[in-house]
Amino acid sequence: MAQTTMGLHDCMQFAVEHSTQIAAEDERLSENSIDRRDAWLNALSPSVNASASVTASSGRIPDPETNMYTTLKTIQDSYGIKGEITLFNGFEAVNQIKISKISLLSGKESRKAKQEEICLSTIQHYYNYTYYSKMSELAERQLQNAERLLQKARRGYELGSNSQQDVLDKEVFEAQAEFKVADYNAMKNKALMDLKSVMFYPAAESLTVDTVIKTANEVQLTDAEQTAQTAIETNSATVAAKNAMEIKHLEFKTSRWQYAPYIGLEAGWNTYHTVYPDNKGMAAPFNDQFKNNAHKYIGVGLSIPLYNRFNKFSNHSRKKSEYKIASYEFEEKRREIENAVYSAYDDAVSAEKSLNAAQKSAELNKRYLEAAQKKFELGTISYIEFNETYNNYLEAQAQYYNALYSYIIKNAVVDYYRGKSYLEQF
Repeated sequence: MAQTTMGLHDCMQFAVEHSTQIAAEDERLSENSIDRRDAWLNALSPSVNASASVTASSGRIPDPETNMYTTLKTIQDSYGIKGEITLFNGFEAVNQIKISKISLLSGKESRKAKQEEICLSTIQHYYNYTYYSKMSELAERQLQNAERLLQKARRGYELGSNSQQDVLDKEVFEAQAEFKVADYNAMKNKALMDLKSVMFYPAAESLTVDTVIKTANEVQLTDAEQTAQTAIETNSATVAAKNAMEIKHLEFKTSRWQYAPYIGLEAGWNTYHTVYPDNKGMAAPFNDQFKNNAHKYIGVGLSIPLYNRFNKFSNHSRKKSEYKIASYEFEEKRREIENAVYSAYDDAVSAEKSLNAAQKSAELNKRYLEAAQKKFELGTISYIEFNETYNNYLEAQAQYYNALYSYIIKNAVVDYYRGKSYLEQF
C-alpha cells in the first residue's frame, strides 16, 4: 500500500470504501432492487411454463374388431405450454410494488446512516490520536529542554557555579520527562491502532496521519427548533421509521382485500404422440399425431374465499397491530431525534464555554512555566516547585486540546442534524 499522509477526510473516505458493514448494506440494496423488479414482473407479466412427459403402459383392453380382450403396450409422449396471469388479487400486486419502492428507499437510508456512523467513529478516533500526538510532542520538547538544562547544570557544576543538588534536580527532571514521553508515545500508538481498526486499515501497514488541525468552524447555535424540524424530516433514523410505518400500513390495507375474490387468466397449448411397441403399424406418423392431437385453451378462473379457519381474519388483525406498533415507534423516533438535536446544541454550547476557559488556563500556565523555568535554571526554586508548575502546564494543555477536539466534534454533530454529512464538513 502506497504510503501517504492522510487527513481526517481521507481517513473517513478510506473507512467508508473499505468497511464490510457498508459492503453488506450495498448487498442489501441489491436485494431490494431485485425485490422491486420482481414486484413489477409479478404485477404485469404472466408466468409461462413448458412441459414434456413420457408414459409407458401395458394392460388388457377390448379389441374393437373382435370384441375380445387383448394385451396392449403403449408409449405416449406429451408436450405443452401454459401461461397464467393474475387479473385481480385484492390490490396485493400494486401494494407490493409500493412496498418494494419504500424498501429500496429505506435501504439507501440505512446505508447512509451506517456511513455517518462509521464517519463519526472515525472522527472521534482521529482526534483521540491527534490529542495524544500533541501531548507526545509537548513531552518531547520538554525532554529536549530537560536534557539542555541537565547539560548546562553539569557544566556549571564543573565550573563551580552550580551545586551537586542542582545537578541532581535536573537529572530527576530529565528522568520524569523521559517517562512522560514513553507514556504518551504508548498511548499514541494505541490510539493509532484503534484508528486503524475503525478505518478497516491493515494493522500491519504503516499509517501516517496529518494532525494539523485547522481553525474550528464557528457554528451558529440559535436555530435549534428549525434544526430539530429538519432532522425529523430528513434524518435517516426518522426516515427509516417512517418508511417502516408506511410498509406496515400498506400490508394492513392489503389484508383488508383478502376477503375479495381472486381472478386469474389461464391459456395454454398441448399435444401428444402415441406408439405401440408390439404393433408399430397401428400408430400414425409422429408429425400427423403431433398436429392432429394438438389443442389450445383459454379460461378465466374465479376463487372466492369462504372459510379458512379464521386465518384471514387473524392475519388482518395482526397486520393492524403491526401498523399501530410501527406508528408508535415512528413517534418515539421523532421524539428521540428532537431530544438528540437539543442535546447536541447544549453540548456544543458547553463545549464552546469549556474551550474558552481551557484556552485561557493554557495560556496562563504557559506563562507560569516560562517564568518558573528561568528561576529553575538559576536555582532559585527547587525541583519540586518547578515540577508542580510543569505538571500544571501539561494538565492545562491536555484540557485545552481535549476541549478543542470536543468542540469540533460537537459542532460537527450539530451540522449533521442540519443535514450536512460528516464527509462534507471536513
